[in-house]
Amino acid sequence: MKKIILFALFALFVTGCNSGTAGTDHVEKEEKEITIPNDLPQQLKEIDKSKVNTAIQFESKSFLDLMDSVFFENRDQEGYQRTTHRVYKAGDQFEIDPDGLSPTARYEVEFLKFNYEERKFETIIEKTVERQDPSYFITIPDEENVAYYIEQVAIGENDEIRKQEYHQIFVPYNEINARIDLDKTHYYPEEKMTVTLTNLGTIELGTGYGVILDKWNGENWEQFEFEQMAPAIGILLRNEGTFSQDVELSQLEKGTYRVIQTLTEDDRISASFTIE
Repeated sequence: MKKIILFALFALFVTGCNSGTAGTDHVEKEEKEITIPNDLPQQLKEIDKSKVNTAIQFESKSFLDLMDSVFFENRDQEGYQRTTHRVYKAGDQFEIDPDGLSPTARYEVEFLKFNYEERKFETIIEKTVERQDPSYFITIPDEENVAYYIEQVAIGENDEIRKQEYHQIFVPYNEINARIDLDKTHYYPEEKMTVTLTNLGTIELGTGYGVILDKWNGENWEQFEFEQMAPAIGILLRNEGTFSQDVELSQLEKGTYRVIQTLTEDDRISASFTIE
């Protein structure tokens, strides 16, 4: 009886050792997951909340109404025409061209900065531009996150008002930031991939339909010849605005790819995915 028990214990010991060895062999034979380097970030940088949370809302109706109410406090709004509503950069110039005036007429021009805290406009420049004068250029000051109004009134020979215009000039923070996302990271060629771009900065981003792809060749990323419509800029994204599009993957073979979004000449972001 003792021999039978000893034999059974020996058999269990041998079986356990073989089982442990087999498990180890299986782990050693498993392929290690390869991490492919991607030198382009998915999000350009951290969100600068100090700028995003205080940025002028130059497309907000309430903000525009506020400025108009201050500007027209001592003016007859019905007599004015808004001619310009544009984003400028510091150093840009705004032209006052007198060529359209009659020979004896002039422009009375006032360049005003909006003081948001005090809810008032501050005069920066006052200028008279005669018909015979060359174009007068207003240089936008070197300051960000500012709104300006330019008042331009055409005056006739007898000091009668011919035309009254005002121009809205906005110089937002020059804060460029964005993120690109995919709905998945693994696809099959018969599937569609959804690409979403989100503007995380303070200025508008241009985008549109069509994508640019790179493929990993084992050593480097190289541009993949993707037969589709050429990427076209036709959509402007404001802060926190998003744009999504579906991309057909039937032309893609098995491998690792990345979608690239160009933000500026020097800044790009990307999101990588694999085709099974």
